[in-house]
Amino acid sequence: MFAKHDPLIIEGTAPILDRSAAHSTWGPSVIDLSRLKWATPFDVAVIAAIWTRMELAGKPPTVVVPTDPTVRAYLVDMGLSDVMPGDWGNGGGCRVDPPWLRLTRVVSSEAWEDLQHELWSAAFAVLGTATLTNQTLDILGELIDNASTHGASEVGTFVCAQRYSGSTSGLPPGLWLGIADAGVGIPNHLRRNPKYAGIVRDADLILMARRKWVTGTADRRGWGFYEVFKEAERSGPSQILIRSLAGEGDFRLRSGKRPYVRTRDIGPGVPGTWIHVRVEVS
Repeated sequence: MFAKHDPLIIEGTAPILDRSAAHSTWGPSVIDLSRLKWATPFDVAVIAAIWTRMELAGKPPTVVVPTDPTVRAYLVDMGLSDVMPGDWGNGGGCRVDPPWLRLTRVVSSEAWEDLQHELWSAAFAVLGTATLTNQTLDILGELIDNASTHGASEVGTFVCAQRYSGSTSGLPPGLWLGIADAGVGIPNHLRRNPKYAGIVRDADLILMARRKWVTGTADRRGWGFYEVFKEAERSGPSQILIRSLAGEGDFRLRSGKRPYVRTRDIGPGVPGTWIHVRVEVS
């Protein structure tokens, strides 16, 4: 995985989310953010996971920070400067809506449970209703629990969340969540179950993972991921994008309608699981 150490050039708008980031490996020697124009919580969480994975391997990439002071301040506000060294300047203060959950490294389900109680008030202040707050924290809780129990690694799980006005993205106002880990990946976890061991295509296993009782264990489990999709659908028109190993699943959800689903093969393969959640809320 670390055989090549090409620079990872992250430029433009949401470059990891839209797969425009220039790379040939997820083990870069340099993470170049100099021409970055805008990033989502997904981009931020993934960048943090990539850098931490390499740092723990004893090969921390050199970080080139954004030249745009507004983008640089935004990443400081998001908490990326707390993870990666670099010439970040004098602090945040970006005009973009600040995150209600700054980039956080979660090492266990228990740690998230403790943090979740502290987050409720901050989330409620931004999200506005107890229902949406509970749904959002339930989604995050299930995804983090999956990462912590099935994809555990020394990197941990990175998570951050923000409510967007849509003025920068051009998309309807909404809630954006980003989760990234460096574990075994959803497909390899499911292959631990003999029922799914013969399924070769990673994207097919990502598609299966959203069904009830699909699990990589012999226990009657596999309800949590199904609940993530239901909570997202109940919260509002939603997108859940999952990348894991060499597969991607893109799910568009709307209450009362059949989901739009697209899977595809990706390369180079993702080291772990990266998840983007966007919920449209007014």
